[in-house]
Amino acid sequence: MASLQQLHTQLLSEWKGQKVDSVIKILTQMATALHDKQALSAMDLNALNVILKDFHEISALSSIVKGDIEAFNNAVQQALTLYEICPAHAENKYLMIGLYLMYLLSSNKLSDFHMVLERVPHKEHSANPYICTPVRLEHSLMEGAYNKVVLTEKNIPSPYYSIFINIMVSAVRRNIAESIEKSFKMLTVKDAQTMLLFDKEPALLDFAKQRQWRVDGGCFMFEVEAAKPDKVKLDTTQIAEKAIFYAKQLEQII
Repeated sequence: MASLQQLHTQLLSEWKGQKVDSVIKILTQMATALHDKQALSAMDLNALNVILKDFHEISALSSIVKGDIEAFNNAVQQALTLYEICPAHAENKYLMIGLYLMYLLSSNKLSDFHMVLERVPHKEHSANPYICTPVRLEHSLMEGAYNKVVLTEKNIPSPYYSIFINIMVSAVRRNIAESIEKSFKMLTVKDAQTMLLFDKEPALLDFAKQRQWRVDGGCFMFEVEAAKPDKVKLDTTQIAEKAIFYAKQLEQII
């Protein structure tokens, strides 16, 4: 079996070549090698820390590429722990913190999101693109400014942010769709496209098909359930109207 140093060299080469499947295999081999305490004790500490940094960072990023969000969560926390122990090897710290914030936000883990954010110097909240992106997204989601969530996808500091944006946009559309279903008996396809923030009608129709919406004469038809007086009723009409308002803003921006 190749030594940890040899595997590290192979890892960097394959990662640079964007050979993700090969990278995953090497990471698995490295994980085994990192349990060899005798070999690790013979290594220079600084060299070992460099290997650990690359191992955890590439584990996190390759997990995003593979769409394995939980594996990303595990790897990025290992990377952040290493940065605290070895600040000299933390040149990618804000990228990793930013991605972790995106993960927490897209997972609706808001208390953890704010706990992590509190440990970041306040000036970075607005000056660092890796940090300010999740900060602004959180504000937009809290305000219900869903158009800004969609627009963020076109202006992200790293391609690795896309997967988390997509998760958030999907959640936003799902919430708006649920409000539509509870608030409207009929809605034109054009208005639905605007409300749900779709650029193109075919994407809307695919979305509607997944939700089993019925189309009749260019309109979606819904059966709004009668309200039950014994239960608290959400003001879904207000939610839908708010979605329309921000969707109109999106049209003006574009």
